[in-house]
Amino acid sequence: MKEDNNQNKRAEDILIDDFLSESLINGKIQEDEFQKEELFLAERIHQTICSGKVVFSESERIFLDQKITDRINRSKKNKTFAWISSAAALLVMVGVTVFFQLQHRSNIRDFASSILVKSDTNFTQLMLPGKKVIQIDAQESKIAYSKSGKEIKIEDQKNEEQSVDADVNSYNTVIVPYGKRTQITLSDNSTIWLNSGSKLVYPVRFADDEREVYLDGEAMFEVAHDEDHPFHVLTNNMEVKVLGTIFDLCAYSDDSTINTVLEKGSVELTYKRYSFLGSTSEIMVPGMLAVYDPANKIMVQKSVNTKDYTSWKDGYLVLEKKSLGGIVKKLSRYYNVTIEVENPELADETFSGYLDLRNSAVQVLALISEMMDIELIESDHLIKIRKKQSSS
Repeated sequence: MKEDNNQNKRAEDILIDDFLSESLINGKIQEDEFQKEELFLAERIHQTICSGKVVFSESERIFLDQKITDRINRSKKNKTFAWISSAAALLVMVGVTVFFQLQHRSNIRDFASSILVKSDTNFTQLMLPGKKVIQIDAQESKIAYSKSGKEIKIEDQKNEEQSVDADVNSYNTVIVPYGKRTQITLSDNSTIWLNSGSKLVYPVRFADDEREVYLDGEAMFEVAHDEDHPFHVLTNNMEVKVLGTIFDLCAYSDDSTINTVLEKGSVELTYKRYSFLGSTSEIMVPGMLAVYDPANKIMVQKSVNTKDYTSWKDGYLVLEKKSLGGIVKKLSRYYNVTIEVENPELADETFSGYLDLRNSAVQVLALISEMMDIELIESDHLIKIRKKQSSS
């Protein structure tokens, strides 16, 4: 009887049944108990949603489109079970919609991952289509686009022009090395402050329906409000959707967490989690910090003083009980110097205070050393921090 019942199950029945969905996820489902096409459909929707990768071929997409049409038509003919068929169609549509979203989202991610970053350069690089690279020597630089995106003004340099073709999906990339920062004003008048050691990828021309950029590193965003064209910031493990707001996003690839701090407005965070659906969304309100752990797929929000996380844009850091190890990592990026903490237990000790980043790395660290039981050892481009040695 159980086998007969399973033969009548549709893809959505499999997916919403706790036991069957778990069996599907673990590869332990009894394939001969189900209709082949329904099991195929359930597997494909699950793979698309959970893996974050495109798994449909063109023929499979056509098959799914037909399934949606058939189920909607059945719901119209049989009103008694209309809610079942509608739910079925809706579930399949969710799967297909996610497929198209992932396919669209993957374009800019794939492009970003294909860019080779030279670690030995001291220039901020603006990369245009056609492999044209503009080097910017200033420590604090500004890049501004015209409304069309065609003209690019770079502070203290000759203005640049680029071709803007509405039918071609091409991107600009800004790569900021350690020790430098840049301010970018996009064609929609949104402003982005890009911190040291960061990469930002964005279209030469925003699409008609939305605005989308990709970030690896840290940036503060002041997004121009446009309710009809939502702004998306993609990272490797998370997506931020905004309408018009001010927030800081720290998503360095070598950090264990992604931090989002909201100063003004509202944002929606979409991230992967351990569940059947594979992802979930949370809304942030001003004054909150959201910390996402990609390894464990856990998101935690808490109330903070946002200036503690956004003040780097204005040239200073406000720190409250921050670990020395974390401070050293920030300063290493900001000044492009190697700083080592000689004693492992020292890295966990905390510091609170105001650091003026207009001073040199040594001056900033000297201020910290005055308030902690540490001393600095300088040699070439290396600064070592260790516990103070007794004078005897």
